[in-house]
Amino acid sequence: MTRQLHLLVLGNPRFGSSWRYPGVVNGPAAVLDSVIETAKTAERGTFDAIFFADTLNYGLEAAWAHKATEDFEPFTTTAALSRETERLGLVVTGSATFQAPYHLARQLISLDHLSGGRAGWNVVTSFAEAAAANFGDNGVLAHDERYRVAEETLDVVRKLWDSWGADTVVEDRPAGVYNDRSKIHVPNHKGEFFTVRGPLGAAPSRQGRPVIFQAGSSPTGRAFAARHAEVIFTGQGDFDRGRAFLEQVHSFGRATPPLVTPSLGFIVGSTEEEAARLEQTVFEQFIPEYQIGWLQEVDIDLTGADLDGPVPLAAFAASTETHQTALAGYRALATQGNPTVREFLFRTVTAFGARVAGSPERVADEIERWFTGRAADGFVLAPSGLPGQLDVFVDHVVPILRRRGLFRHEYAGDTLRAHLGLSRP
Repeated sequence: MTRQLHLLVLGNPRFGSSWRYPGVVNGPAAVLDSVIETAKTAERGTFDAIFFADTLNYGLEAAWAHKATEDFEPFTTTAALSRETERLGLVVTGSATFQAPYHLARQLISLDHLSGGRAGWNVVTSFAEAAAANFGDNGVLAHDERYRVAEETLDVVRKLWDSWGADTVVEDRPAGVYNDRSKIHVPNHKGEFFTVRGPLGAAPSRQGRPVIFQAGSSPTGRAFAARHAEVIFTGQGDFDRGRAFLEQVHSFGRATPPLVTPSLGFIVGSTEEEAARLEQTVFEQFIPEYQIGWLQEVDIDLTGADLDGPVPLAAFAASTETHQTALAGYRALATQGNPTVREFLFRTVTAFGARVAGSPERVADEIERWFTGRAADGFVLAPSGLPGQLDVFVDHVVPILRRRGLFRHEYAGDTLRAHLGLSRP
C-alpha cells in the first residue's frame, strides 16, 4: 500500500499568549466555540485527529498572571466533540503517573464508544512538581521509575479492555441473560504498583480499543514508545534529528513500527512577505514573563535576566532525574545562533518540534521534505493561535499536498485506526 501522510492538529485553546492576539474573544463560551471550530475545520481538511495535550496543574505561580483559564479537561472536551464531528479522531492525554488505571480504562473506552471508534490515548509520565503537589505530598517519581509505573498502567488498562470479548454479550431476552458469564475475563491484577480486580464492564469498540500514542524522547522513553506506541508524538526540531529518531524507533524490530508524528508549528501567508508579517505579530504579542514562569517547571530560571542580553547558561540546571530530554532540548535552543533571552523565550513558544512560516507552497514543501525523506510519517500541527490560520492551512496547503499525491482527498473509513492504517487488535 502506498505510504500516506498523516495530519493531526493540536486542539488546546488559548495556548500560551494567544488569548491576547487581535480579534481573539476570550471566556468559556468563546473558548468552547473555538475548540468546536478547530475540530470541524480539521475534519473538513480530512485530518486524522485532533490532539489534546494536558498537564494536571495550572503551572508555576510565576506564570499565573499571564495564563488564560479555559484550557478544558481533554476527556470532557472530546466527549463533547464526539457529537460535533463524524470522522475526526479524538486523542486525549492521560497521565500514567497520577491517574488510576481503572479510571483511565473506563474513560477511554467510553470515549471510544461515544465517538464510534475514534479515540486515542496519549500515554504520558508526568514530571511536574506542581502536578505532583495536586496528588499528595510524595513529590515526583524518578525518571525511570515513572516508566516502570507506565508499563504497569498500560498493562492493567489493556487487561481491563479485554474483560469483554466480541462474543461475551449474548442478549438472551427470554432467559434474562445479557452476558455469557463464562466469557467475562477478570484481570485480578496484582503488581508492583497496582492491585486491580476488574472486570471493566465494556464491550470492545468499533475499532477494538483506543489507539495508543506516546511522547517519550529520552532513551527510556523511546524504548517504551517503540515497544508499546502505535503513534509517537515527538519534538524533533530539525530534519536530521527527525530522521535519526524515526530510524532508531524502527530499529526495535516491531513487525508494524509505530507512526512518528513530530509537532510542526506553522504560519501560512499568501506570500512569504505576509507570512513574515504574521510571524512578527506573534513575536510582538508573546509574553516573555509567561515563558519565564513556565520554564521554571523544567528547572530553567531566567527570573531577572536582561531580555535583550545573551542567555545565561547558569539559568539551566546541570542535570535532572525527571525531565532529561526537555532540559537538554531547551539548552540546545539557547545555544543555537547565540539568541538573546527574548529570542530564546520566543523559540520556546513552539519548541516542541519543527516550525515553518511561509507561503502555502513553502509550507507544503517542508512537509513533503520531512515525509519523503523519512524524517516523519506525518505531523501534529501546532497553529500559532492567530485567528483563521487553520482555515488557511486547510484551504491552501492541503490542496497542494493532495495534488502531490501525499494526502487523502476524503476519508476511507470512519475510525481512527482506519485513518492511521492500523489493524484492529
